[in-house]
Amino acid sequence: MSRNSVWFTTLSDAKRAEMISFSRPEIDSRPDVLIVGGGIVGLAAAYSLVQHGLRVEVIEAETLASQASGANAGGIWPDQQGIDYPPAFRDLARRSRDLWGKLPARDGFDFDWRVNGFLTVDSRHWDGSPEELANQLLSEGLSAHAIDGEQVRMLEPNLKSGINGGVHYPSEAHVHPVKAALSFARAAVGSGATIVQHARAVTMRVENDRVVDVETTAGQIHPGAVVAATGWTADWFAEFAPSPPPLVPLSGQLIATAPQPPLISGTVLGQAIVVQLRSGEIVTGGNVVDGQLAEADPDVTAEFAAAAQDLIPALEGVPFEQAWTGARPATPDHLPIIDRLPGIENLWVAAGHFKNGLLLAPITGESITEWITDGSPSIAMEAFRWNRFE
Repeated sequence: MSRNSVWFTTLSDAKRAEMISFSRPEIDSRPDVLIVGGGIVGLAAAYSLVQHGLRVEVIEAETLASQASGANAGGIWPDQQGIDYPPAFRDLARRSRDLWGKLPARDGFDFDWRVNGFLTVDSRHWDGSPEELANQLLSEGLSAHAIDGEQVRMLEPNLKSGINGGVHYPSEAHVHPVKAALSFARAAVGSGATIVQHARAVTMRVENDRVVDVETTAGQIHPGAVVAATGWTADWFAEFAPSPPPLVPLSGQLIATAPQPPLISGTVLGQAIVVQLRSGEIVTGGNVVDGQLAEADPDVTAEFAAAAQDLIPALEGVPFEQAWTGARPATPDHLPIIDRLPGIENLWVAAGHFKNGLLLAPITGESITEWITDGSPSIAMEAFRWNRFE
C-alpha cells in the first residue's frame, strides 16, 4: 500500500538502492536478539540494541517501512496529540521527541528533521475558544498557546482570510518517515546488525517459558531474545499469549501534490492536516477507517483536495497527483503495547502504536533495550502493559 506514498517517490535513486542493499540473502540463525518487523519501531529498537553490543537481526515480511511507517504524515506531534491521551503517553511522547531531536547530529542520520510547529485554525477542533483549549493544554503540561487572527497571518500568510484565531504548538516537529527508517537501518547495520527482507515469522517454539526458536520463511532462528514489532500481525506468536492479541488495523488516506512554491512553513490543521515538505509537495488527509484499505478512495481524495484548496487559496486548480493508504496498528485504547509477553521470559511486544509509531519509535526502542539489557525500563510502563486489556 504505502509504496505509492510521497515518501517513496521523493527518495533519491541512491537511497532506494541503499534500502535494498541492506538485506542479506541468508539469516543469522543465532542472534542475541531477533526483531520481527522492519518498520520504524523495529528498526529503532535494532539501532538501540546494537549500541549496547548485542548481535541483532531484523526480519521483515515485505520491505523496510512498507506498512504504516511508509504511509503516515511524518508528524512528531506530542503536544498536539497529547490532549487525547493520559499523562503516561505524554511523558513517553515528549521523551521520544527529545530523542528525535538528538539524532540528526549523529553519523548516518538524514531524515529532513524540522521543528516547524503545528497550528490549529479550524474551530471544530476546540470546544468554546482557542484560549480555552490552550489553557487546558497548559494545565496538563503541554506546550501550546492561543493566537489571534493577526498572529495567524504572521505565521502563515498564505492561509485564507477570515481566520480569527487558533492554537499554536511551537515545539512540534516533522520528519521524512522513510528516510528516518532508512537512517535507523543504516546506523544499525553499520554497527553490526543484520536485516533480512521478505522473511516472515510463521510460528515459534517455547520451552520452559522461553522462546527457543522462531520458524520463518527463510529458515529457523534460535534467538536469545525476541522483539515482536509487527504492528497488528500477531498470528505467529498468538497461541502463546495469555489472551487474544488486542491488535487491529485502522486505515487512513493521504494525498499529495507535485512540488509547489513555498506556501506554508508549519503543519496546519484545518478540516484535515496539511503540511508542505522540504521538497515542496503539499500533503494532506488523515482519516480513520476500520480494517485495511486496498486502495485510495477517489471521493475521499476529492474531499481532502477541496479542503486544502479552501484553506490555502494558492492551491486552487492544483491537482493532488498522489493518493495512498496505510493501516495503523491499533489497540482498544489507542495506546501501544510495550511489554514482555506475560508467561514468556524472552519475548517483548512493541506494537499497536496507532497514529504514534513514528513519534514513539525512539523511546520504544530505548525502553525495550533497557528491559533486555538491564531487566527493566527506566521509566514507568504500566500504561502500556499487555494485561491492561484482561
